[in-house]
Amino acid sequence: MKRMFAGALVVAALGTLGCGGAKASGPGAEVGTARQSLEDLRAGLRAADQAMSDSAEKAGSAQAFADFVADDAVLLVDGTYAPKGKEAIRAWLAAHPLEAEGKVRWAPVRWDVSADGTLGYSVGNVSVESGGTSVRPSSRYITAWKRQPDGQWRVAVAVLNAAKTAMTAPAGFTPSSTLPAPEPRALAPAQALEEAKAADRAFSAMSTSEGMGKAFAAYAAEDVVMPLGAAGIFGHDAIAKAYAPFTLEAIDLRWEPVLGDAAGSGDLAYTVGRAIATGKDEKGQPEVDHVKYLTVWRRQADGQWRYVTDGGNSSPGPQGP
Repeated sequence: MKRMFAGALVVAALGTLGCGGAKASGPGAEVGTARQSLEDLRAGLRAADQAMSDSAEKAGSAQAFADFVADDAVLLVDGTYAPKGKEAIRAWLAAHPLEAEGKVRWAPVRWDVSADGTLGYSVGNVSVESGGTSVRPSSRYITAWKRQPDGQWRVAVAVLNAAKTAMTAPAGFTPSSTLPAPEPRALAPAQALEEAKAADRAFSAMSTSEGMGKAFAAYAAEDVVMPLGAAGIFGHDAIAKAYAPFTLEAIDLRWEPVLGDAAGSGDLAYTVGRAIATGKDEKGQPEVDHVKYLTVWRRQADGQWRYVTDGGNSSPGPQGP
């Protein structure tokens, strides 16, 4: 079996996978969320993502992450347990700089925020410029962002994975959601997180009972974005088609959420956890992969939690993330 990680895994069989706080921008960025529209909040998150990229291009990825991540941030990178905390992330990127082959920059193809503007996420491409002229894709990323009381957006979790091609959204696919929103509500973030964790556990249970392919199709939002394949996977129908081969007979994928966060508006959350994929190698022998993952969840108009993006990478053992 080829190594696969998507949701809990990034599916190598789908093609090359891609990777995984600025002050809110615009007039009035320092005032309360209630006085900002959803579009203003989305623009603020997009500006934060861009400012972090600008910082990396000028000062390097280690410094950019140190300047923009939360103190308790988590970085998911392939082949190692996740560095946790600002200083650990800075140290890892100092030893493994994204700009090793030239100036690095990134840009999202998808970004969105919760209704209360406290939580957000972005999914996009990392590129490297070498020789002053050649720009090539190097990675893809997912970031979960949390807006601080002072209005700054800071990265809570990031997933980075190498990629040789860039994600390209199909015509008509919008940068942020245009789907109907769920009924407004206010609840403790911990309560919303428990709802998302319950959905994550049910997602895993379906994977183990009915197969990974059916589970990933059933729990995908209509406007899901996955940083997989030659150009990314956009939309529920594309997910269902891409994951159909991953039957219960082909792979046993199970996982558990370990940590996460949620918005007090109860419509956006993320979970971070560990997974085990059991299948067979090319010789038909049993093969086990340990994975760490980030899943971003949005509550739908019907009240159900569905994932809007998901990614991960390998861990050296079962203790992840």
